[in-house]
Amino acid sequence: MGKLEKVEKVKILADLFELVQYYYEYRDQPMRENENFLSKVEVCCDRLEIDFTEFKKEFKLD
Repeated sequence: MGKLEKVEKVKILADLFELVQYYYEYRDQPMRENENFLSKVEVCCDRLEIDFTEFKKEFKLD
């Protein structure tokens, strides 16, 4: 993967931020069908070259 443009990084970071907010708001609710929250987070982490496992640990997403 080539280097991301700064604007694209911001958009991906915004998506990641929204996912984390969503998780904190709905974490006690049952997951809806076809909702794959962690895979979406993983894709964002991969694109930003962030360690997914450490990100999950830091934000307590397990």
